[in-house]
Amino acid sequence: MHKDKGWRFVLPAVVVLAAVVMFPFLFSLYISFTESTAYNIYRGRFVFFDNYISLFRDVKFLDSMRVTALYVLFAVAIETVVGTALALLIDALPKGRKIFMVLLILPMMVAPLVYGIIFKLAYNSIYGIIPVAFRDLFGVELNILNRPFSALMAMVVVDAFQWTSFVFLIVFSALQALPREPFEAALIDGASYWKSVWYITLPLLRPVMGVVLIFRIMDSFKVFDQIFAITGGGPGTATTTMSLYTYFLMFTRYNFGRAAALTIVILIAVTLISRVVFRTVYREVSYQ
Repeated sequence: MHKDKGWRFVLPAVVVLAAVVMFPFLFSLYISFTESTAYNIYRGRFVFFDNYISLFRDVKFLDSMRVTALYVLFAVAIETVVGTALALLIDALPKGRKIFMVLLILPMMVAPLVYGIIFKLAYNSIYGIIPVAFRDLFGVELNILNRPFSALMAMVVVDAFQWTSFVFLIVFSALQALPREPFEAALIDGASYWKSVWYITLPLLRPVMGVVLIFRIMDSFKVFDQIFAITGGGPGTATTTMSLYTYFLMFTRYNFGRAAALTIVILIAVTLISRVVFRTVYREVSYQ
């Protein structure tokens, strides 16, 4: 087969990608420079960068940036540490790995909105299982969703409960593919298990951890379902992330132009952060 005929096989994928990804992106980019609303989305007046300037003058937007940054920081940190620890623990087990793998992967199979409904009931200050348990066992009254910081941390817990499994699965799979020679050499030299983990396992996992961090950062920036179901962004704006604020701009204020500008800002932020993480964490490691 001639090399110049190869484009025929790629063309269908390019067309689908253009239809599914590029057109919505370009359309969003276009209306982000216009004064578009629900009533004149195709006839909005061109305002250049006014939507972007207005965003960075909007206190609620700046607050949503802070909330998103805290959410991503805590959620990704907890999921990465706990998921990696679980992967190392299960990998060290002599048997029974398959049972634990099935149990740990199950949380990923539930829709985020379902988790939102479940945890909204669990966090309820009157009949929720968590406040009731603290009230009965320790005599402590918990109003988790009524206080800004605790409400945000409650959302982090929901995210970690579901997506720690993702980190575990990727890291555990990477552990199975690691070369055995460095560990055998360390064992001969008398290195302890924890020294082997710190000086061999974790450095070898660095490229994989870079990929895991990028995926989790991207997903955490897009979080919407469970926060919308549990708090709706409250109390106040304590759990209003950038994605949730985009929804409010578009479907409560009908300001499509500014909402589109916010989606472009989110895309730029995720791209820059992912690039920094990739350059910092992803390094090839060789023990040959």
